[in-house]
Amino acid sequence: MQFYGLLPAPNPLVQAADPEIKQKNGQIKKKDAYDERDSAFNMWDYFSDNKVNLIYQRYDNYPWSMIPLNNHRFAASCFFDCKKLIALNREIRLTEFTTVLNKNLYPSTMKQKEQKQLILEQDNKKYNGLKFDSNFESGNLFTSYKVGPNEYDLMMQNDTNSKGNTQWFYFSVENTLKNCVVTFNIINFIKCDSLFNMGQRPVVFSTKCNRSKGIGWVKAGHNIIYFRNKFKRENSSLKTYYTLSFSYKFEYSNDKVYFAQCYPYTHSQLNNFIERSIRPNKFAEVKELCKTISKLSCPLITIGNGKKAILLMARQHPGETPGSYTIEGAIEFLISNCMEAEVLRNHFTFYIIPMINPDGVVFGNYRCNLYGTDLNRIWICPHKELHDSVWHVRELIRQINQIAELSLIIDFHGHSKKFNSFYYANSLCDEQKLLPLISCNLSQMMNLRDCSFSIHESKKKTARVALQSEVKNGFTYTLEISFHAFRQQAYQDFTESSYKQLGEDVSLSIFKLFESQMVKSSKLPRTLTLQQNDEIDKLIKECDLSQLQIGQDDSGSDSNPEEDALQEQELLSFVNQKKQNKIIISTKKKFNRIDKGSQTDIQHYQNLMLDEKVLQKIEEQVKSIRRPNAETLGFQSIYEIVTSYQDVPLQDGFQNSFQQTDISLQQILGKMQVYHVRVSNKNSMFQNQFTTQSSKPVVIVLKNPYSKQQLSQQQQQSMPQHQDASIKNRRRITSITGRSSIEYKRLSHDRKYSIQQYHQDRNHAISFTQQQVTPQNLLTQDATFEKIANISKLKFYDKQMLKNLF
Repeated sequence: MQFYGLLPAPNPLVQAADPEIKQKNGQIKKKDAYDERDSAFNMWDYFSDNKVNLIYQRYDNYPWSMIPLNNHRFAASCFFDCKKLIALNREIRLTEFTTVLNKNLYPSTMKQKEQKQLILEQDNKKYNGLKFDSNFESGNLFTSYKVGPNEYDLMMQNDTNSKGNTQWFYFSVENTLKNCVVTFNIINFIKCDSLFNMGQRPVVFSTKCNRSKGIGWVKAGHNIIYFRNKFKRENSSLKTYYTLSFSYKFEYSNDKVYFAQCYPYTHSQLNNFIERSIRPNKFAEVKELCKTISKLSCPLITIGNGKKAILLMARQHPGETPGSYTIEGAIEFLISNCMEAEVLRNHFTFYIIPMINPDGVVFGNYRCNLYGTDLNRIWICPHKELHDSVWHVRELIRQINQIAELSLIIDFHGHSKKFNSFYYANSLCDEQKLLPLISCNLSQMMNLRDCSFSIHESKKKTARVALQSEVKNGFTYTLEISFHAFRQQAYQDFTESSYKQLGEDVSLSIFKLFESQMVKSSKLPRTLTLQQNDEIDKLIKECDLSQLQIGQDDSGSDSNPEEDALQEQELLSFVNQKKQNKIIISTKKKFNRIDKGSQTDIQHYQNLMLDEKVLQKIEEQVKSIRRPNAETLGFQSIYEIVTSYQDVPLQDGFQNSFQQTDISLQQILGKMQVYHVRVSNKNSMFQNQFTTQSSKPVVIVLKNPYSKQQLSQQQQQSMPQHQDASIKNRRRITSITGRSSIEYKRLSHDRKYSIQQYHQDRNHAISFTQQQVTPQNLLTQDATFEKIANISKLKFYDKQMLKNLF
């Protein structure tokens, strides 16, 4: 038996199925290639100024191509308020999507016009070129331009509600001529490298060839090259798009031919598989996990009745179709009549979500759902409506852990930059290397040295990392599968059947991983031969997992979704304009108050007559503490300011916590100790400077723990009969120097304490100082941040009482 996983891994940057691929690529003409000597121009300009050559456009996206916040337009984008789509509460079919856009999702920032049907050049009777189309499931061609007798520039549609994420393509052409060679240039891809430069070819489906010869999807095309072009990205002044150029020779005239990045796997195809193979099977059960934003069904397949559970899922990213074929192969194995499958069904219950993102699959997205979110980056805190399937998967996991033990999670993905298939895992222990070791030696399509066990900063919100805590006695994995090829003796292209075989190999690996824990009483035939079984058992027993050389960096992700995602402020701009203007005006007023307070702080520090560099650093520190953002305004996100707007509390008085400076003020101020105590409410402030004999400086910032809303609630709850008495008996805070704080008089007027409440507060403060820290040892040489931090945890009146005791 050959152990494929222990073969040396090639360098993914130089490997290629054809050793002369680089030389051949250098001879291919690169249309509109990037040149530093030439000035690049914006993609929107190409889109708007090239109407003469336009022959196909999927729909008129002009009203939905702009972000109202900055008036930036994106040639192939569609931005809309997704919450309005949810409010429709009905299924949105692909064929009626443009109608829904015009009737229900028209931007509030634009005057609505009557919908007009696009007049396309290819609909002209005199037109004799190729006719394009992408109005079908997973299709995403947005525009096509005829730039030569047999050459076309194509632009793919951006993911809905995003600025890009273009790497998937799927479109069809008609009106073909036999033996005619046509060149296609897809000009708005975003990744800097691709397997198309390493021998990958597009997949092609000819309707006439399928009818006459029974041939389905095949990999075809020549003169394939992937390169950087001169078209600047709309959201960047430096970055440009990339072009995939390939040529194809048509075999038939008047044929309809489909082109795609990889073998398509649509939502309808999944439903057909469920109806054909899953529902009639006695070992499986199909349920509905949830409804998506467009009210599509997200299916959940349950196989087995064991006491332990395993979760398998795929298609978080709609364009990564290899994951669907692989998980289909795993399902077919688990419901089959073989010994390994039966033992697995008796010991485990398999929960399988074969398509987590049906909306993205149907509407032709590459990475996001309809809301424009990369679902594999929000697993820590998903939204029930906007990230529906992820939220329900987390809820499913919670229910599983109440009735069973979750032992394993595998998330299936596709990879467009590397060969083979391989695992990503978290850096926990050597035991987690066992499943990749078994898989790589069972399957010729896996490579152990391509695996990576680490947690990169950008992956902390992925399913693999976020769900690890849910698997108490097991591990979570991401299985990456190449779009292109795997290495056997030579490089071999992945096909639909090889993807399914990989899914069967993964299921067998799970069987071998837990074989020692399961009772094997089946009389069904084995899938593994006795020789294969014995050799794998020997390998597992003798292999030292600590010595396995596995990568420690998973940062080479297939893409960076953050740069194409809409920011929170940009999402805000799609909300109703009138409501938005009110919120902006109210927020600006509160920001102005905060700015005035920060200027007062800076002036106080300047009075200390410190060095200029010290003053500059302190000024930066003060501004960073008082910088307005969503959290300091009392909201979890900027989006909540619009959706659930209430009175925004002042930054000064919202959070009751101790803040230590980002820079070490002990190193800055030198041999001088300064205690800076600041308590502020509205625009009133008082500051006291305490100096001790200690040689080490400390700066303390105490925040007022009361928000504006809390103040109003206290005023309403105070007893009317004690109001007059409380005003007469209010005390003025006296500083260490003996000066009265005029500002506190105004502050105490707002508080309106009663006599009874005041005495309770005073006794509470005195008892606290006796238990925690006394005035005598508060300002001594051994005073620390921890001791002073305890003061910040007190209520406002406790801190005032401590000052009086000084």
